[in-house]
Amino acid sequence: MVGVITVDNTYLTDVFNQYKLRENLLYQTWFIKSEKRLKAFKKVRKYVQVLIKHVNNGTFPTDFKNSALEDIMNVIAEQTEIFKGAKHAFMWKPKLRIPDIYENSENQLAFSLCLDQILKANQEIKMLFAVNILAEKKIRGLGPAVANILYFLEPTIFPPFNTAIVNGYNYLTGSKIRLGKWEDYFKLRDGMIELNCLGGLFSKDLGAISAFLFDIGKLNYIVRENEEEYVRISESNTQKLIKQKLEKEDGKNVHQKIQYILATLGNEIGYHAWIASNDHNRIVDGNRLGDVSIPLLPETIYQLPNPLSRTIGLIDVIWFSKNGEPICAFEVEKSTSIISGMNRMDDLYSIHQENLMMYIVSPDQREEEIRAQFNRPHYMRNQNLHDHLRYILFTDLEKHANFMKKFGKDFTILAPISHYPSGELVR
Repeated sequence: MVGVITVDNTYLTDVFNQYKLRENLLYQTWFIKSEKRLKAFKKVRKYVQVLIKHVNNGTFPTDFKNSALEDIMNVIAEQTEIFKGAKHAFMWKPKLRIPDIYENSENQLAFSLCLDQILKANQEIKMLFAVNILAEKKIRGLGPAVANILYFLEPTIFPPFNTAIVNGYNYLTGSKIRLGKWEDYFKLRDGMIELNCLGGLFSKDLGAISAFLFDIGKLNYIVRENEEEYVRISESNTQKLIKQKLEKEDGKNVHQKIQYILATLGNEIGYHAWIASNDHNRIVDGNRLGDVSIPLLPETIYQLPNPLSRTIGLIDVIWFSKNGEPICAFEVEKSTSIISGMNRMDDLYSIHQENLMMYIVSPDQREEEIRAQFNRPHYMRNQNLHDHLRYILFTDLEKHANFMKKFGKDFTILAPISHYPSGELVR
């Protein structure tokens, strides 16, 4: 809960309770008694899954008509007046080129990925972060009208968003929320949740408070205009939560960027790059990591006992020769345990000892920590294993990646930026 600055709780309780008794208004007609509303949740989820599938396999159409998105919006528009006109925002307007998701595959993927993350996420902040990533793409014409879809995916987290709801909220609280901006949507969401928490007067399903504000905004239900601050909502908390999440995600983004650099470098100099199986759907600068990775591990690995092949499949990047032999393995360790990555590569080395080189790739400030791990007794006692270990620092890799792609012929191009366990550069 964000925190209310000023509240006349007696007034709010009276307003809420009187509204809920009005049989001709949306709380009764749509939220409580509408079978269409209840059935819509399952239908929307089903059609969203179809939309995601079409985007992923490249069959999403170049128009709103006859698309899974049209099916989604038809279900939503079947609701009562609260969603009247909801699908207009998604209709393709060729002259304006909005919303720009029908002819731009990158924007389609961003939209699809947001919906997919919300379907799969099990935490509120992860869902909000997925929406924030979409918002930051600034896709022309694809604004908070998307919230009308999100409501039917997670009704306790995302309220609908339209002119009447915004007007009702501003009228009741004296706020100045604007239509069409994600930042304002987050502020509206926080305020609605805060109002919702006052005495538990409405359901956790944000459709109830949305219906209330919609009826106020349409002047179907008259309340005092907020001139005396009997309801005043504090600043948005969602943006603060997203900022905290962004700071945590920054490490993951760097990790994935390094994976992308390593994989594309390997591909450029003649190897077949593998990226950890659980990272294939990660996006780096609009590029899906799975698209620069071989889709499956070579038979030399795939036919190993299941626990071993699964562990090897989680190594961040592996370069394979054309005949499926592993040449180089890389573990990217920005902040996670270095020894866990070394253990995964050690499993691979136990199968392919002769030519395999293993690299820890990490930030410059972790260099001493890497050297300490390289000199653990397990590695020091096995001189052959020790000789196959190197480390690479982020700064060196990022600085020289393009040069290595241009002039590299095999893995020896890594030598000038690789360090022995002692810390010395490979010559």
